[in-house]
Amino acid sequence: MSGKQRQTFDLLRPFRKLNRSLRNRFLRRRFGEKWERRGALQNRTYSSYQDYIEHQKAKLATHDFGDYDVKFREALRARLALLAIDWRALNDLCVAARIGTEVKAFLDLGCRAIGIDLNPGKENQYVVEGDFHNLAFPAQSMDVVYTNSLDHAFDIERVAKEVARVLKPNGLLLVEAGTGSDRGGHPGFYESFFWDNLDELVRPFAMFGFSVTARIPITYPWPGEMICLKLS
Repeated sequence: MSGKQRQTFDLLRPFRKLNRSLRNRFLRRRFGEKWERRGALQNRTYSSYQDYIEHQKAKLATHDFGDYDVKFREALRARLALLAIDWRALNDLCVAARIGTEVKAFLDLGCRAIGIDLNPGKENQYVVEGDFHNLAFPAQSMDVVYTNSLDHAFDIERVAKEVARVLKPNGLLLVEAGTGSDRGGHPGFYESFFWDNLDELVRPFAMFGFSVTARIPITYPWPGEMICLKLS
């Protein structure tokens, strides 16, 4: 990259940051902070499912994922490599995958991996447009499903049902999630679903045949756990 190109990039960065800030303010006025609680779980309230979609799609334009893309790819790849799994040639689906950082980590280990997201951005070779409440993949077509975005769910039971549908028998669901409100966690502005603790988070998945096989502490990108769930 030439000196002139670097200078142009540096000059434009403050304007992009300002644009993201203004966009965030507008969205906060539009969607607010109203939540409904169901026992140990809570959901952000929306006037319609379309409002939920609009809210979730907006995150890509209001965040800079540059450093995260490098650091999280390395951290996740290292965590996956420690599991006693031969990842080569497995079919992996990463749901709510944003720009595809987690997809890259699985590809690094030899998986056949693809991601879906409501807003994957332009020319994303790792992630296609899709909704994890209604997965456009055949039944029993995946060996592994990964997500670290359950806090962006509208209907957690619908997500669990769809993941169970696309996984093969004895397939693996990997959930990475923050510890919850019991340990000081709280949802951010773009989150639509939250839990008091991780025991309650995995409970809806048991309804669809999942059982927990391992829970591994993680520290990046936030304190929490990688939870391994097997489909019976």
